[in-house]
Amino acid sequence: MDNILQVEDIVKNIVANLNAKDYINFKCTSKKVYNTWISKETDYIYFSNKLKQIGLDEESIEEPSENKLIDDVAYTDITVINAFEKIKIFNKQNYLTIYKVLYQTFNDYCENLYTNKLANFFPVQYESDPLQQSQILQNIIRFNVSNNNDFEYFTKVVTNFNILKEIFINSCLNEMEINYNETEYAIVGKFTKVLLTFGEQNMVIDFFNSKIEYPSPPSLPTPNVETTSKTTDTKTNSFSDEELIEISKPLKEFVKKNINVIDLLFEENYPMFTNFFETFIQQSLIPFTNEILKDNGNEDTFINEFPLIYSHIIEEFCTNLSYSINGSMNEDNLNKEQRDKLFHERVYDLLNVYLQPNILKYLDQSSIQFEKNILKQFNNFQIEQKEKSENEILNLTAENSTIDLNENQNKNGDKYNFLDSFTKVFGISSKTSKAEQMNDNLTSLMNNSLRNIKNLINLELCLTIVRQTQTRIDIFLQFKASKNLTSIINEKCENIFRILIKCLNENHIQPAYEKAISLLQSYDINDLPINDISKPLDSKKNATQSVEPLVNFAELINTSDIILQMISIFYRSEMVTKKIIDPTKEAKKNIFESGLLQTKKNFESTVDNFVADGLNIGINKLVDQINHTFKTVQLPTDYYPPTHKNTVEIKPTECCRKTVTLLDNHCFLLNGATDKGTIDVYQQEIGKRFFNILVEHLKTQIISTEGAIILICDMNLYFDFFNQKLKQKSIIPYFQALKNVSNLFLIDGKDSKELGKLIGDLNKFQGIFSQEEIYEFVQRRQDWLSVKRDVEKVMYGLGLKDCVLM
Repeated sequence: MDNILQVEDIVKNIVANLNAKDYINFKCTSKKVYNTWISKETDYIYFSNKLKQIGLDEESIEEPSENKLIDDVAYTDITVINAFEKIKIFNKQNYLTIYKVLYQTFNDYCENLYTNKLANFFPVQYESDPLQQSQILQNIIRFNVSNNNDFEYFTKVVTNFNILKEIFINSCLNEMEINYNETEYAIVGKFTKVLLTFGEQNMVIDFFNSKIEYPSPPSLPTPNVETTSKTTDTKTNSFSDEELIEISKPLKEFVKKNINVIDLLFEENYPMFTNFFETFIQQSLIPFTNEILKDNGNEDTFINEFPLIYSHIIEEFCTNLSYSINGSMNEDNLNKEQRDKLFHERVYDLLNVYLQPNILKYLDQSSIQFEKNILKQFNNFQIEQKEKSENEILNLTAENSTIDLNENQNKNGDKYNFLDSFTKVFGISSKTSKAEQMNDNLTSLMNNSLRNIKNLINLELCLTIVRQTQTRIDIFLQFKASKNLTSIINEKCENIFRILIKCLNENHIQPAYEKAISLLQSYDINDLPINDISKPLDSKKNATQSVEPLVNFAELINTSDIILQMISIFYRSEMVTKKIIDPTKEAKKNIFESGLLQTKKNFESTVDNFVADGLNIGINKLVDQINHTFKTVQLPTDYYPPTHKNTVEIKPTECCRKTVTLLDNHCFLLNGATDKGTIDVYQQEIGKRFFNILVEHLKTQIISTEGAIILICDMNLYFDFFNQKLKQKSIIPYFQALKNVSNLFLIDGKDSKELGKLIGDLNKFQGIFSQEEIYEFVQRRQDWLSVKRDVEKVMYGLGLKDCVLM
């Protein structure tokens, strides 16, 4: 034996496998062995390893120690309860002292376990407190880890500890059972905490779940309320809010009661609320929801009812739930208000996780139903119109076609008032007064400004559908708070907006324009009775002259502009303001990416193309009507009065006045109906086209010196209209030139040479006419043959008779 102890490695291996008591005894067997092989460093290694196994941290000796346990005096307040709360670190200065304190605190308990002495195991002061008893057991088994180098001792302690632990846990379960049945939930919570300290979460969960009987879905009464869905026009038997609250009351009371129980049993020791609430949703709430949403032969039941049911569930089982301590467990130091918010966020998220399949189903089916419903409404309108005659559709009467500037101003006011109230109603649609004001403004607009085409395009119907779109999107957005559905819901809202534009365009705007353009194309002034056109202007019935399809087309432009502005307001107020889309990103998308902004622009372009085509046709028809007026109203004697007539009344001719009235009635049709650029192009085109036909018309007239006065009156009236009323600067020079041309006919034939000089003065005609064109005008003089030689001589230097053969 002595020889073995002479080998250092053997000695150190023996030491390493001894428990603390045997280690001390071994050191005492031989002073020589102790002095030779077992040094202070060996002690440090041996005992520091044990302290580390227990879970203490070693601090560097160079750092100041925060551990106050340096000598025996400081250990008097260490108990089997608080030992590991007060002792957490050691160093080379105090490791032996710390181990000695822990050994003295726990070794007797380990010895009792080793020898199976379990009676009166806990000190008297801890016999009635299971929480402290559980803490003692936890601390003992923790300390026993330091004995693991003595395998036989360590394992026997562990075995007997497990027996004691099982007895202890069963005792706790028994107490929990008794107190739970007596509704002493605070006492049950004390034992729950004990079991959780032992890591028996599953046992606690099983115990709690065994006490809960999740309710079956309540039986549903027969609904006695027939309502029209706010998103469709279908009738459905629906439960009122009060009925739903009453039906779901047992479920809500069940949740409320068990939340209180969970808070008492689990406090913040284990997040039991989530487990409970998820099970409740699966076993009670979802079956209840599905029962209400059964279609019972009505395929629209789910779509019509789900938003209401969803709102009710969120309201009753989230918003109105009282704050739960257990349900708001977190690692941050939040105040009560913050924890209350956290609790309701968690509940909301849980509800949406399990309602998500129904939400997605609703979003898909609702989008399909929404499109079908819009198409149905537009198709019904088209069917109604097919049953009416063309005159009924367009209200084509002279009285209804009356146009004047004051009425245009009234129309603009009606339009502004309606769009202003339409803008205000978005974002505050719950305010009935604003909605009523908008409806009043719409009625005024329809009655005063759009009466002629209200059967061709229905602004009231368009407004109704836009409002339905807003309602549908608002319903979709109530699901948006569910974070994982945000992108899907935004996409579905975009799709609803696209459906709105597509159906408006293809099923209402396009048919209206196609019908209006068809009527324009088929309009023929020659089909009108000749006496309607030749009636004098003072006839009341014919107080205004108009190309009636063009008047109605202008109203159609006005209506479609209102619809476009409604769509723009909707886009800003709903899609952008409510953050359904990012306009910056939308603007960057190309046409192949189907950007929502691009869809809106395409709609506007389609309308613009219809407007351009219709106005081009309309201007042609206006020109035809003016030409017809020239042919049927202009008398040969207007500019060439009979010589026997002593006096000529100096005023514009009937033809001129009727023509100006026609121009007046049509040049301002687009005011307030579209943008200024379109209006300018329209008015300028009419001005140029009228100038051309007027020039051609004048070249067919014979004009005497006496008739020149009347011609000048006519040209002055034309000029005044374009200069003072239309005020298109690019057109005015044309009619100033015509005024100057009319003066050429006033020159007496005796002054034929002066006439020739004037023809050559092109500056006098604003650069509009060439000398040859002026020459053509002068040929329409009644005395042309007598003045021709002198005029040509001045113009060309010689006359034909001045040529002599040599």
